[in-house]
Amino acid sequence: MNIRQLEAFHTTIETGSVTLAGERLGISQPAVSKLLRSFSETCGFQLFTRSGGRLVPTLEARMLAAEVDRMFAGTKRIARLAEAVRNREWGEVTIAAPAALATRYLTHALSPFLAEQPDIHLTLQSRNSPRIGELVAAGQVDIGLSVLPFEQPNIHSEVIMRFAMVCVLPAKHPLAEKQVIEIDDLRNESFVSLPRDDCSLMTVDRAFQMRGVQKRNRIEVPLSETACSLVANGVGISIVPPFVGLDYPEDRLVRRTLLPETFMDVWLLTPGGRPPSLASQKLVEFIRAAVSPFDQRFRPRPS
Repeated sequence: MNIRQLEAFHTTIETGSVTLAGERLGISQPAVSKLLRSFSETCGFQLFTRSGGRLVPTLEARMLAAEVDRMFAGTKRIARLAEAVRNREWGEVTIAAPAALATRYLTHALSPFLAEQPDIHLTLQSRNSPRIGELVAAGQVDIGLSVLPFEQPNIHSEVIMRFAMVCVLPAKHPLAEKQVIEIDDLRNESFVSLPRDDCSLMTVDRAFQMRGVQKRNRIEVPLSETACSLVANGVGISIVPPFVGLDYPEDRLVRRTLLPETFMDVWLLTPGGRPPSLASQKLVEFIRAAVSPFDQRFRPRPS
């Protein structure tokens, strides 16, 4: 038996007519009849009888039709899956990002996309930038976001955002009255700091060293969001990425421009040895849009 015989049989069962089956398949009635005869010979039993001018399937044909129907239902599912993949509505994507992005902002930003694409299966991992580079190079994640560049042949990398760190203060802190905070203003202030190996902490510490200001680290926490929580509760101040702590109202936590501006880049990393899936491409487009409000690359510097 072949697929054309099965199509003729399946369509004839569905329509109850050789003529209608031919119209649906785009072939002549004699062609359908020929396919049914050859299919009956292959099966070794009669498929249809005539009763009052109507084509009636035999009991054996009805038994066979149930299995054939399941087969064609499977092909329809494959067709729908192919269409969903083509339209980038289905797929499995793994993203690895630093905690400052993965903990809250990225999940919030991607929620509308995921709500509209229920057949895209996403895994979001929080990792430090060196580990993210290793995972991308090994092909274990589809999309990596890193604050460190990687120049390796098996990693494709590009900058998708340059952001300026901001100073966060309790709403009742005396410095909260200023719209711009200079590093010199932070001398002797009590800091909520990130771990010593955190890339953003290294960048902030360099800015303090260049101004000759001693930074007083009072509390060390693992995440920028944790730092914002302590600041909102009046424990100290901190310097964090601009996409962190956005959920706190201004009567608890204020965000101020930091001068001199302290910039960090976010690199988009993808495996270089294989083309990205259509679902990954769509997620990359969404991530670009999500980080664009904080991108300082094409904005004029303040005078």
